[in-house]
Amino acid sequence: MLDRFVAYNARTMGDEVAFGSLSRKRSYALLEATVSRLAHALEGLRTLGLRRVAVQCPDIWRHWCLTLALGRLGLASASLSNGEVSDEELAILQPDLIILHGESGLAPGEGRLVLGEEWFSRALANVEEDDASCYYPPVPVERSAPCRAALASGTGRDMHLLELSFGEVEGQLHRIIYHDMVEYFFRNTRGRGRMVGKPQLLCTVGPQSLSGFLMTGAALAGGTTLRSSDAQSIGAEVMQASALMIVMTPVHLEHLLRSLPPQGRAMNHIYLSVVGGKLSDAVLKETRERFTLQVQVVYGTDESGLVAAMPAELRQTEDEVGAPLPWVDVDIVDAEGSKLPAGKVGDIRIRGGGVVHGYVDGNTDAAQRFRDGWFYPGDRGYLSDKGVLYLCGRTDELVNMGGAKFDLGVLEDLLRTEERIRDAGVFVMKDEQGQERFYAAIVSHETFDGQALSAQLRKRYAALPPVIMIWVPTIPRTSEGHVDRDRLRMALKDYIRNELGARKS
Repeated sequence: MLDRFVAYNARTMGDEVAFGSLSRKRSYALLEATVSRLAHALEGLRTLGLRRVAVQCPDIWRHWCLTLALGRLGLASASLSNGEVSDEELAILQPDLIILHGESGLAPGEGRLVLGEEWFSRALANVEEDDASCYYPPVPVERSAPCRAALASGTGRDMHLLELSFGEVEGQLHRIIYHDMVEYFFRNTRGRGRMVGKPQLLCTVGPQSLSGFLMTGAALAGGTTLRSSDAQSIGAEVMQASALMIVMTPVHLEHLLRSLPPQGRAMNHIYLSVVGGKLSDAVLKETRERFTLQVQVVYGTDESGLVAAMPAELRQTEDEVGAPLPWVDVDIVDAEGSKLPAGKVGDIRIRGGGVVHGYVDGNTDAAQRFRDGWFYPGDRGYLSDKGVLYLCGRTDELVNMGGAKFDLGVLEDLLRTEERIRDAGVFVMKDEQGQERFYAAIVSHETFDGQALSAQLRKRYAALPPVIMIWVPTIPRTSEGHVDRDRLRMALKDYIRNELGARKS
């Protein structure tokens, strides 16, 4: 379905830039011509009865051209990350064919189609001279036919397979375009009275996630210029566009802030949306001082799409994420599924437009996430009496020890308030005597009294046992930006048992 938007844009505004970078600009006319050429070259795939085709290609331009060409042929697609792809991921995704191009993490083999430079040269010879008469017409498909597949983990750890139909992809694109349009109009006209130009998009969330695919796809559907950059060139990219919408996670934002000049000032042409995790007050303050004043926080998941959003400067606390968007219903319920009153913390559940019906891999975890027409993302929170949604942690971050409950996410937030700590991850693990203990992995260039810091944490949780501090270079995170406690626990298990155990003895 997305490829039809691209074809329409090519006919109506073909000279507009579809993909832009510091080194090259490619128009919508060239994008459509390239997609059509690739559809012609790959047309034989339609006869193979393929259920799902995955693409691994580090060149973002060719990655999207191949993906759009598969859509033009009526084939369901998926994107693979450019690094190593685990056997577990492939087993869940189950692609019938993997298209490889460029240096990637997968080796050639059975069920893999390797497209080299020579193949592209033949398929795209003189493609710049093509016009609308050369375009490959979209293959007729049922709106209910599979269009896009991706791996997702809710906001938890286990991966599952999601699949959207052609009709569902179209609906999601419309919702994102609506939200972006309203947000941009609000930001751009407030106090100005006129628009200053159509924004370009820089999204750091990759197309291998459903959210990354849809957010970038919505920009292409709306005729926006996509900008691409790496960590070294993002500063220059930011300065090139007259109006730039940036979508990134809090982790990516912190990396960006560290790369900015120390005396940098907020820029008026940047509209920043922060997704995939909590934006702390400290990072927001630095962002508004050194990067942009125009920041919105967005809450959603791959399974539900966009759920809530609000201008960050209007929130009263870090937990506030705004009122639910018009196409979703949000309830707060207790452990038995009974609806809770305003202000009462419980489990969040979501239903409505954009919410998928379930995972398609047959995993029994789906019964826990999807119940009675609702999706349970595993987040806890509450709705205010004005209908504003607040996030208060994860159901799987609540630890019950000695009859008292402790929220690991809250402990991490408290640790990050210490200015010498750049990042932190808290987990629980049994010692050699079988007793559960709290550990905090700390990213800091300085050393300080861990016992004193543990005492600070007990000001919030008086019954909190001692927390053992461990200095680490980085904190592993999930694709959604959450602390990956399983990986953190496994990475430090031997150190805790050998090094720390030896010190005790």
